[in-house]
Amino acid sequence: MKSTDQAPDADDSIAYSDYAARSRVTQQHLLDTAVEVLIEHGYSGASTLKIQQRAGVSRGRLLHQYPHRDALLVAAVQHIAEGRVRATHESGSWPDDPAERVAAAIDSMWSTYHQGYFWAATELWLAARQNRALAEALRPREHALGAAIREAVDGMFGPEITAHPRYAAVRDLLNSSMRGVALTYAFDPRDPSADPNLASWRSLALRELDLDDPAAS
Repeated sequence: MKSTDQAPDADDSIAYSDYAARSRVTQQHLLDTAVEVLIEHGYSGASTLKIQQRAGVSRGRLLHQYPHRDALLVAAVQHIAEGRVRATHESGSWPDDPAERVAAAIDSMWSTYHQGYFWAATELWLAARQNRALAEALRPREHALGAAIREAVDGMFGPEITAHPRYAAVRDLLNSSMRGVALTYAFDPRDPSADPNLASWRSLALRELDLDDPAAS
């Protein structure tokens, strides 16, 4: 008799299709659960046992999907981050006025630093300082995620603004600054929508992108 964690015979196309669909659902559930556990317990406390128990799956099913804990944690954070970044970019419409669009894009960028996946990713980054295997697993995925984030941010600002010669430098400076400021919320939680840095980021972007000068309009 076949285990429920074992794939059906390849020649049984319907059964195999059903198995693949169940496998995808299980994988998604494990990724979501792994991020929840990572946020709640930190890297050191995010054991495969806790993830398995929270997900309500068998040990064999978890190990079939992800034999190694770090691979599961890295995949989970990257998957959630990519989905949230896409959703932020695609949600709603953007103002036609360039200055208003810059402000709206900066607000959207800042919002991504107050979602669970940011703290989950931070746990992995800090753990990677002392864990070479984790760092090696994280590096290529972070490079790929970075490219996806830049693409999404470019979509927020729109082609007219991204064509400016200083745009890329402004975008990267905003991301770096936002990341640093967001980390202070770990010990000083407050309303991110009232953060005084928002006004500074908007002013900097408008100045560097030549949008604060009426003669440039």
